[in-house]
Amino acid sequence: MSTSCRVCGAADSEPHFGGITCRACAAFFRRYFHSKKSGISCTCETRFQNSHPCRECRIQKCLDAGMNPEKVQHKREKHLQKAPKQQNDMEVIEVTSSSSSGSQSPSSHSFILIPFQITSRDKSNISRVVSRWADVQGKRSMLYGKRLDEVTYYETCLATKNDVEIMLSVIEMIFPQLIELSTWDKNSLLRNFYPKWALLVAAIDFERNRAVFEGYCTTIVDYYGMVIKFYSQSMYDNCQIEPNEILRIFEPYHRYYAFDLALPICGKDFNAVEYMAVALMAFFDGAHTNISSECADLCHNVKNIVLRELRGYYADRNVEEMRFIETIDVLQLMQKGESKFQEELLVCEMNNVHIHDDYRLMIREHNY
Repeated sequence: MSTSCRVCGAADSEPHFGGITCRACAAFFRRYFHSKKSGISCTCETRFQNSHPCRECRIQKCLDAGMNPEKVQHKREKHLQKAPKQQNDMEVIEVTSSSSSGSQSPSSHSFILIPFQITSRDKSNISRVVSRWADVQGKRSMLYGKRLDEVTYYETCLATKNDVEIMLSVIEMIFPQLIELSTWDKNSLLRNFYPKWALLVAAIDFERNRAVFEGYCTTIVDYYGMVIKFYSQSMYDNCQIEPNEILRIFEPYHRYYAFDLALPICGKDFNAVEYMAVALMAFFDGAHTNISSECADLCHNVKNIVLRELRGYYADRNVEEMRFIETIDVLQLMQKGESKFQEELLVCEMNNVHIHDDYRLMIREHNY
């Protein structure tokens, strides 16, 4: 079923320059960036009522619909420099470095304005996270200290907590603005990121060690035994429940994480750049609960930086636009998994499974 044009609302539309539009709007978009006209300004107030929007407003609708000037022709540097500098079309991006003075207030930082629609050719932020992530793999390998089929739920809580803190240290090296946030905002960011990272890193580790994982459970009996031990050995004394009851209550969560999350994510065959881009977008989510407006603005701006860098990464490799969309879709998949994660925490608490205090804070995060 065809969708309507996201610029003018026409019934027939198809992909053009990265957006879903009709052919007329696509032709207008192409002409606009081929034109040598300059000094374009909005004339809607001087036009007749019910007439079409002016060129400036129409091109803005094209950009809002996702149409990319870079796709009109390969070399757009000259035109990109002449992009309209309207405040409401720009993202304010902080550019201070870790060498900035510690007494500098957030409001006194240097800022640059970067058009949201422009594809970034600089992938330095994602690349540096990938490099730092590779550096901490030795530390991550020490998180469990035993085979993963032998760990308990509580041990997984502790390992995940430490893993999140390792990832936070990596992100802080690349984005020193985090250091200036209040303790409340930092803790809220961590609590919001905790379940997202637990789900994503499980898929990353599963893909990396798939053969090893599959060797743990060669039969359904092995699998059931692992699930039973995972929860029963984390239950408080005198609160044990029957193995069949453990399977009835908890096994569906394991099945969901494996078949609805880990395997679909692994099926996308992401590389390190794509995985770290998803991790950064999950961390810098302006929709996190219980963060200040300042923190939400920072998250919004940094997330847009990551989006631009990821789009530029794909553009440099002539990757189809659909790959970019599929990568962003993982965030929606993780959001669904997060709801299941929160549900499992509540079920664990009701069945006397020993969970870490930080997990309890996550349960109550939306009730603060």
